[in-house]
Amino acid sequence: MGEEAVSKDIAAAENVTVAADDVKIKKGDVVTLKRKGIPGSTLKIIAIITMFIDHVGAAVFEPYIYDYLENNGPDQAKAAICSKLPWLWTDWMGNVDALSNIDMTLRSIGRIAFPIFCFLLVEGFLHTHDLKKYLTRLFAFALISDIPFDLAFFGRIGLDHQNVFFTLFFGVLALAAIDRVRRMDIGGKLLRFTSKIGWLISGVFGALAACTSMVQIFGLIFGTIFGLGDIAQLVISGVIGFITGMAVYLGLSRSWDDEKKKRMPALVLSVFLFFTLAELLFTDYGGWGVLAVVAIYLFRSRKDKGFAMGVLALFIMSFGEGVAFIGEIPVRMYNGQRGLKMKYFFYAFYPVHLLILFLFRYYLIGI
Repeated sequence: MGEEAVSKDIAAAENVTVAADDVKIKKGDVVTLKRKGIPGSTLKIIAIITMFIDHVGAAVFEPYIYDYLENNGPDQAKAAICSKLPWLWTDWMGNVDALSNIDMTLRSIGRIAFPIFCFLLVEGFLHTHDLKKYLTRLFAFALISDIPFDLAFFGRIGLDHQNVFFTLFFGVLALAAIDRVRRMDIGGKLLRFTSKIGWLISGVFGALAACTSMVQIFGLIFGTIFGLGDIAQLVISGVIGFITGMAVYLGLSRSWDDEKKKRMPALVLSVFLFFTLAELLFTDYGGWGVLAVVAIYLFRSRKDKGFAMGVLALFIMSFGEGVAFIGEIPVRMYNGQRGLKMKYFFYAFYPVHLLILFLFRYYLIGI
């Protein structure tokens, strides 16, 4: 073979394209994987945009509607907006119905954000090389974000509610605890003990879940029929939840092998502890946010199904979260690749945009 022919063969090899669904090879020894779909960075951008839309409603529209407009009347409210933003068409700024519809639309769009963040959190947990650093980063930004969170949503600094980074932090701790239980010796004291009270753990978990979710509607129904007060309604919800949790555990455990009977109660206890901690600290989305993270993780072999299970947990918490099922569309398109390197973008964006929204609202209406 002549030198000219060899040169042509090399030139051709450098521009080879393999007609496969997810692979392209270019420039000889340089191999670039091109998978169909969207990378994690695109999912993160979708979540950030929808989160911002949600927070515009929660941090700007709702304080204006329910605090400023209702207390000062439409004329004064419109005058205040015109004095700060004279270029804005303000006739609708005095119409509570129109503003409420806009706010409802913004908040509905925002339901998509949190479960996508949960999905990406699980992906991060599965691929992190240093779990301690991952947890430290989440906790550090939880602390950094707390004051902007309080100002944006409550107009004051307090401990009544904690921002979503705390929820994500507890979610990762729950996943770490699950992994630890899976590695435990089934003959260990902890697993032997929890296996004896698995029905009780599940019952108490069910009771707490019922009292912090839309399941309370059953207590409301019974309370309305029999004229019972709020505490009695809550007790009824708890009893229903306890019986349901215990019945589910006893029913499922009949088909478990010995190892599963030893591990499962400890796994439930691990989730229950962080669920309870999130509820006690009033983190954003509370224990149900932690449960959404766990659900996505447990069904990680089918990412689209895992996402749906995470949204289902949020839907049980509040029916309004059902809009988040729309997020299944971009998640199904996820190709498993990271995409753009924007590791710290969300971490920084969260407290910064909350502070900006607070300052903008304060500039407009002084609250």
